[in-house]
Amino acid sequence: MTEGDDDLPKEDENKLDSIDRTLREILKWTRFANISKMKETLETELATDEKKIAFENSDGVNGLKELAAVSGAPQDTIYSWWQKWFRLGLVIESEERKGRMMKIVSLDDVGIKIPKKAKASPSANAILTQQVEPEPTPTETQPTSTETTST
Repeated sequence: MTEGDDDLPKEDENKLDSIDRTLREILKWTRFANISKMKETLETELATDEKKIAFENSDGVNGLKELAAVSGAPQDTIYSWWQKWFRLGLVIESEERKGRMMKIVSLDDVGIKIPKKAKASPSANAILTQQVEPEPTPTETQPTSTETTST
């Protein structure tokens, strides 16, 4: 065997399995006992759709720029929300992306409806409108060279 591949004695393996089962049981009951307090805290703290959307998309991968785009809130505002949510224990720092926050529970898991999307800013609406409206064809705007006019 190579170094680090040593198997635990059967007795130690059984102890670890027992500890794992016990911790999972404690976690299950702790979550159940505190779900109403968690929901109450989230409803109080996430009073706007912007906050709910920013919170729900705080997955440890999305940064401030992505959250600002999806929620409609400024990056500085989201940063201050992250700081407060961290102090309240609603988010933890991402292990994958340092400096980014990750929610500890989905809003859906505690029975809070997740808004579909934030209202787009006026500049975003202008961009969307430009992308949606088709460009006029030459025949709609002016005669082509093959058309003749009669006098």
